[in-house]
Parts: sequence; C-alpha cells; structure tokens
Amino acid sequence: MKISIVIPVYNVAPYIEDCLRSVMNQTWQDSLECILVDDCGTDESMRLIEQMMETYTGKVDFRIIRHPQNRGLSAARNSGIDAATGDYVFFLDSDDEITPDCIERLTKPLQDKDYDFVVGGYQIIGSQIQMDPLRLKDGAVLDGDEVLKAYRVKDWYLMSVNKLYQVSFLNRHHLRFQEGIIHEDELWSFQIACLAKSLYAVGHVTYLYKIREGSITVKKNYERSCTCINLILKEMCNFSRHHHLEQNQDVHNLIQNFQMITLNSLHTEAPSLFRSFYAEQRRVMTRSWRECSQLDGVDIRKQLRDLHLLLPIPLAVTYLKLLFRFM
Repeated sequence: MKISIVIPVYNVAPYIEDCLRSVMNQTWQDSLECILVDDCGTDESMRLIEQMMETYTGKVDFRIIRHPQNRGLSAARNSGIDAATGDYVFFLDSDDEITPDCIERLTKPLQDKDYDFVVGGYQIIGSQIQMDPLRLKDGAVLDGDEVLKAYRVKDWYLMSVNKLYQVSFLNRHHLRFQEGIIHEDELWSFQIACLAKSLYAVGHVTYLYKIREGSITVKKNYERSCTCINLILKEMCNFSRHHHLEQNQDVHNLIQNFQMITLNSLHTEAPSLFRSFYAEQRRVMTRSWRECSQLDGVDIRKQLRDLHLLLPIPLAVTYLKLLFRFM
C-alpha cells in the first residue's frame, strides 16, 4: 500500500521545517510519498524546503509541484490529489505536524479492509479555542448512511486534515476542493459525508493542529467570509439536488444548521452585513411550507427553525433576531 501526503506551502517559513521533520520521522515502513505544492509565497519557505531535500536520505519520496501563480489552499490540495500516486491521500497543513506513528496508526485498519476514509484524533496547540473533537471510539466502523448521520451530530469533525481518503473514492465521485474560497472544509466535508459509505475511526492523537496569529483560521474578513459562506450554501444545495439528496433529512438539516450557525455569528459579529447576506441566502434556499413539513416530519423545533424562510424579509429578520437572542 502506498500513501500520499499533500502539503500546500505558502508563507510558512517559521513552521515548515518542523512540519517536514514530522513526515521524515514516520514509523510507517511501507511506501510513502510527500507532495509539496509551492503556491508562490513571498517568504523563504521553499528555500528552506530545498535545503532540507538536499541532505535528506530517508525513505520518504518527496516531490515538489510549483504553481505558476498563487492559487490558494483549495487549488494546492487539488494539485496534490491530481499528482498523488498513492492508494490513499492525507492532507497536512504546512504549519502543523503529525505524530511519528500517524500514518502507521491510520493505515493499520486498511490491512484487512478498504474504507472510503480513515479519521484520527488531533490536539490543538497554541490556543484555547474549542473545536469539535473526534467523538467516535477507537476502532469504530461506520457503514452506509451511518457516516452521514455521524457527521450531522458532529461525531467526526469537518476539518479535511488528519484523514486518509481513498483516492479511487475521490476520483470516482469527482471530489475536489472548491477553489477561490475560504471555509473550503465546510463544503468538502459535507460532500464527503454525503457520498462516503465506509469510515474507520482511530481514537488516538495523530495530528498536532497549531493555531497561529495571522493564519487563515485567525484572520477575520467578514465581507469575504460572508460571500464565501453564501457560495458554499449554494453549492451545498446544488450538490444535494445533483445527487438526489433533497429529501434526505440529514442533508436538509446539515444545510439548514450551517445557515443558522453562520447567520447567528454574522448577527453577533458583523450586524451591518446581516440583512443583505441573508437576502442572498433566501434566494438560494427558498422552500414551500409543504416541502419543509414533509422533510422534517412532525419535528416542531426544526419547523420553527426554518419558519424564517417562509416569511417576508422584514418579518424574517425580526424573527431571526429574536431567535438568536434565545439560542
């Protein structure tokens, strides 16, 4: 079995050496390639990488792919997928690290059976920010619709990193990251959850997730963020229609919950943008009361949650503000 690690590289000079050493120190003894995607940063990241490559004599097959101009994280990951020659691909951000036994632990269940993806636990370093952990027990196996249901209740996290994805699964479903947006993992993991039919959970920390000032995770640009969120919402709706999942309650609730969470955040942190971006969302998500009732059955809470989509915008905005006050 061959594993491909994909590392997008963009202005991470203080971190890239530790990241690469964590790959070089893997205990995995089988075939391992590491694809470094140069996304045209302006610091010395690539020079540091090239210096490390000149003296490296280990078992990892390092390759460098160069973009002609900066194209963003999604495009860099896509280039990595396209170039991968492994059976499974693993995304590692260039300012993070993996544990020495990361690949060995994640590949162990694959000795007996193929899975669409394998997910491991992670540890946050450098921040007290709370993020969704891996809630599945070590050795848990999910099949069929269980994968989607587990994602809806946040038993496995939305970050694309620290997962082994079967390359044939990604290619069969033409799964690639949406380019030109931030929050790309929201859409990616939604699509993975909708289409994957098998998952294996490794309940050990295999990834060190670092949060640093100046990273995409920390920076706030609300106008761009809102534009990307509305694009993601539109893509989620289009994806569900394309794959005939409009009537799936888990898919419906994932989309509606994503909208409510992002609207609540916008209402709290950038209220001046709320009305215009909400109006755009309604154009994407409008459903009739009959459709909402059929999808949600007799779940009154979810019907009340979705009621705003059926009201005139002035009433809907007032309704949402009252709703968020009690959330």
